[in-house]
Amino acid sequence: MNSVLEIIKKRRSIRKYKQASVEYEKIIKIVEAARLAPSASNRQSWRFIVITDKNLVKLVVNEALGIINRWAITAPLIIVGCTVRSNIITHYLGEMISKVKYHLIDLSIAMEHMVLEAEELGLSTCWVGWFNERKMKKILNIPFIWNVSAVLTVGYADPEYSPKPQKRHPIEKILTVK
Repeated sequence: MNSVLEIIKKRRSIRKYKQASVEYEKIIKIVEAARLAPSASNRQSWRFIVITDKNLVKLVVNEALGIINRWAITAPLIIVGCTVRSNIITHYLGEMISKVKYHLIDLSIAMEHMVLEAEELGLSTCWVGWFNERKMKKILNIPFIWNVSAVLTVGYADPEYSPKPQKRHPIEKILTVK
């Protein structure tokens, strides 16, 4: 088993995948990693839609991800991360007072758990931040009270596509100790 830091160092945002399906058992492990993520007040307000049907992947990419994310058409698996804000007191009122969108933080933690588990399982991922929520909700028949907040492509990286590690700031630039 790899250390978490080794997995983090190895991870890359992959934008070209082999045309090989992701095994159901691996999908379950990826979602299980998200399920175990912490959340504010243990709300667990995340919901995930897993798209494996090639025609539906194509429709989502063409209609909801747009031309800038056309590369996602090669992904055999797309995970749509949604948040459910059904409790007005703890969600909306709490957000108004604290100005912190805990549901987005919680979903981000859960999705990053997915990224790390996918990497551990020999899969690659890429976060997609540019999408049309309205179109995504319509295509996938997502309930009104859910918000589409994140999209993740998952699959086996095309061996011909191997991005180099991105330059990172030195620790001294990002760390302040007081």
